[in-house]
Amino acid sequence: MTLEPGSPAELRWRKWDGSPHWVHPVIVLGEDDTGVWFGQQQGTVSRRPGADFHAYRPNVKVLMPGAQWMPAFFPDRDGARIGLYVDIAAELRLEPFGASAIDMDLDVIVRAPRPAPYIDDVDEFSHHRRAMNYPNAVAARALTDARRVRELAARREGVFDGRAEAWLALMER
Repeated sequence: MTLEPGSPAELRWRKWDGSPHWVHPVIVLGEDDTGVWFGQQQGTVSRRPGADFHAYRPNVKVLMPGAQWMPAFFPDRDGARIGLYVDIAAELRLEPFGASAIDMDLDVIVRAPRPAPYIDDVDEFSHHRRAMNYPNAVAARALTDARRVRELAARREGVFDGRAEAWLALMER
């Protein structure tokens, strides 16, 4: 890993056409056999053109080598369980400043009141696929990844096996 634990970083997202999307200020937490973990403190402001999002609770994200999706884990609003938001991406990579990626619109979400993982923004993906001319192979891979992530999350396998809780505990100190 080229990023030092405890150092500030950014997760920079853009759209397929190159237009800017979300920028998430984060802290480098460390690395394990899963990948590089980033944390975001409660109250941190993420920005994209035309919108801000204030993190209502601490959260952690992990960049896994070779994966074209980035999960974010957070205490759900009631604090009773862990919520999940997975961005399906293209060109996701570690950078000297943190990480960068292309947002492919599809997201896999687990959040109350829906206990089962579901794929969100399929309509946005379909619209942008035509409007931004996603290559067929890239679009097919994004759809396949979204389905695979939904199944892994439903079975609590891989990165979804609860290991994020230890990283979240670092953020809640």
